[in-house]
Amino acid sequence: MDSKTRDMSEHQSVSNDAALLQVKANPEGNSVDNKKDKSNELEPTTSSTTNEIISNPDNTQNSNLTVTIDPEPYKNCHLKLYAEDKGPKWYPVRGNIVTPPIITKNLPEAFKFMPIFGAPKSRLDLEDFQNAKVREYVGCDLGDEEFNKLASYCSPMHLKSGGELVMPTTYPTQGPLPDKNVDNLDLNGAGENLCIVKKLKLRIEKDVNNHYTRKLKYRGVRVIPPVLDDDYKIPLTPLEPGKDLVFHIRVYRPFYCNGRYRNNTRHSIFSNELVLLGRHKLSVLRDHIVCANDVGMRVDVSENPDDLPTTSAKEVFPSGFLFINNVFYVDTRKGCVDYSKPIREWAAKRGLGEFPHKDMTEVTLDQIVIRLGHPDVYVHQGRCEHPLSVSRVRVLRAGECRARWPAHGALSHNQTVYCATCAEFGARWIVTGCERVPFDPAFFCDTCLKLYLYRDGRKICPFRAYSYRGNELNLLKPPG
Repeated sequence: MDSKTRDMSEHQSVSNDAALLQVKANPEGNSVDNKKDKSNELEPTTSSTTNEIISNPDNTQNSNLTVTIDPEPYKNCHLKLYAEDKGPKWYPVRGNIVTPPIITKNLPEAFKFMPIFGAPKSRLDLEDFQNAKVREYVGCDLGDEEFNKLASYCSPMHLKSGGELVMPTTYPTQGPLPDKNVDNLDLNGAGENLCIVKKLKLRIEKDVNNHYTRKLKYRGVRVIPPVLDDDYKIPLTPLEPGKDLVFHIRVYRPFYCNGRYRNNTRHSIFSNELVLLGRHKLSVLRDHIVCANDVGMRVDVSENPDDLPTTSAKEVFPSGFLFINNVFYVDTRKGCVDYSKPIREWAAKRGLGEFPHKDMTEVTLDQIVIRLGHPDVYVHQGRCEHPLSVSRVRVLRAGECRARWPAHGALSHNQTVYCATCAEFGARWIVTGCERVPFDPAFFCDTCLKLYLYRDGRKICPFRAYSYRGNELNLLKPPG
């Protein structure tokens, strides 16, 4: 067979394959010519609708973020995952760490072709259940031997080279890598010449006082695994893996700033991470944000330190709002006032636009349009402002149906504030305006306060004393 005849036969074979695909996509028996007239259904096209996600893998340079989703063969899925970024904006946020506005309620539909639905009856059957789902997804009626061979062939263990450093898996560590983990490494001649190994040994030899650990960004973060319990009471509406969404929200410490002084660091300090379901109301998110200003009352009790207020600041001043993606979500429960009203009126007078506001008790997390990595804010107690951001959104896994929601995913280590006099017990009081103390404010424990500033139950000099309960919040840290 000459080259011309071979090229013609190959061209005819390709044409027959293309016609066969079109016949499979047209079970009604329409001809190929008739199907060409409906090219919008078979061929990848670019829709004129803004941010519409269609099956077009070649068109990835569109600024409207066109994404490919093809859950079923020979069938295009039109799904809108990104909303139009419109409306007034309080401040422009630039950078590649902030995503466009995401319509999170459409995420389960985008992943409906994945083997992520359903849950086993017991945690003990989780591995077998997931393997069955994967086998069903792969298809081809694989036997046990073929499936195990395929699982072994696709294992991520093949990505290892065999000469990696063995490091402890406990996270986080409170110090640098122990010496024994380096001395006991079985390194060959090539491994000892690695630059990373040389720098690791050099750092451990020189870093006697653990100065390197103090420079680590996440050295004081403790990750908390989800609490799983088979005896946990199932909610009225059971959780559905693959359909329910899980939101990871990072909350930071209060950010103080005024016109004359900038009493803040150069960046926000991480406080804790909350993990909530998409079905949770925004009011649930607000109720699980822990702040020391909500616990104690800022009332001077120096005349009688034993007579402490029985109510908390959150009970007396319950108002607050969440500002997420340029929308005010106001707490309208009993006793709350709208903190956002004067802010919205001020913004309208300054020409910034009419910012929308909604009731946080009527809006769930999966109903709002979010931007991952976007700096949002939670305001309560008048001027206590907590920066927060949604760091991750995912679908519920099969092994998380019986977990306790909402939960803390991570906590920062809050250092205990000790008494300024004895430096032995934790502080329970904040003293200001005292001439007997060389610094203002000063922290005292119960014993030192009464022995140093009181005589026969009466103050020996003018000062103001406030109850301090910040150390009690450290009990939220997991043990160990």
